Amino acid sequence: MKKFIFIIAVILSLTLAGCSNKKPEVNSDSNSTDNIISLEEGIWPENEYTDELPVPPGTVNHALLDETKKYCAVFLVDLTDEEYNSYIEILKQQGFSITEEVSENVKGHDYTSTGTILSNGEKALSISYIPGNLGIYISFDTVPSV
Repeated sequence: MKKFIFIIAVILSLTLAGCSNKKPEVNSDSNSTDNIISLEEGIWPENEYTDELPVPPGTVNHALLDETKKYCAVFLVDLTDEEYNSYIEILKQQGFSITEEVSENVKGHDYTSTGTILSNGEKALSISYIPGNLGIYISFDTVPSV
């Protein structure tokens, strides 16, 4: 449960950091969020993090890249539960294994939130899904630290 809450908190903080109208600044402080680069909306980003990953269904709402902290995060909208489940199956077919998965009914709402961590030994994916919304955190660590 604590890991799931941490995953959601990371994805939310990335989303909020990327929503700023402030232009990214190059800063040598590795703890700074000023190194985050917002990528083009509506287009699946093509970079070393997304290379060889299947493109998920839905529309890219927002994407972030932080070359200092070594991650890319992509947030999509307009996908169904079936499309999410199919995407997870495609990842497994391409060599990703689930290292952890947590689902929880969201209190006061009529849906389930799912957090999944996958790894293929080279890339790690931390995926958060609620109906219609998918967040993917991509790094080169074998398992994201939680």
